[in-house]
Amino acid sequence: MQLDGTASWVMKVDRWAELLDVALWFRAAERIDVPVGGVVPGPLDAELAADPTAAPADAAELADGWLGWWRAVLSVSGPADWSVVRSFGPPDFTGLREWPALGRVVAARWEAASRWHNTRKRTGLRAELHRDMRMNSVVTEVEHELGRKARPFALDLVLLPVRDDEIRTVAPGHYLVPERVYDGPGWPGILRSLVIPIA
Repeated sequence: MQLDGTASWVMKVDRWAELLDVALWFRAAERIDVPVGGVVPGPLDAELAADPTAAPADAAELADGWLGWWRAVLSVSGPADWSVVRSFGPPDFTGLREWPALGRVVAARWEAASRWHNTRKRTGLRAELHRDMRMNSVVTEVEHELGRKARPFALDLVLLPVRDDEIRTVAPGHYLVPERVYDGPGWPGILRSLVIPIA
């Protein structure tokens, strides 16, 4: 971000990362057993009426495929990588070819998962208005404490609808943040702990 011709800090918050939300929906709906840890967050923070449709014999392939899908989408670092992201979505789901059982399930249930994501997004946008102002306040407070303007930095925060309290590092400056943490009263203090070392 540029302010008056000088480099400044920037924070990007993505609450509606469709492919990540949809992947979490499939993990929950199909009861895909992938261990939590590293960049894999806790379970979806929603009750789904959906029942599993995949054969129990496909459990290992579903888990491997889901983890491959999750990591591929998280590895996207710029516009040149968007073909990777698009390959995991409709109409062809080519990114899932290595895992045909998962590909069949995703193709068959994509509409339901996408509908869930879009409903969640519409509902959430109504409550979104004041939240981003808290980030500016945190940086202002850090600058006051440091007695100077913050050095240029970039934070990329991807919010996830998961029952989890752990902020997970994808790469330096790129974090997966549970929505419940971001929306909670402790978020300004947590954000401050992320900003101070780089400001």
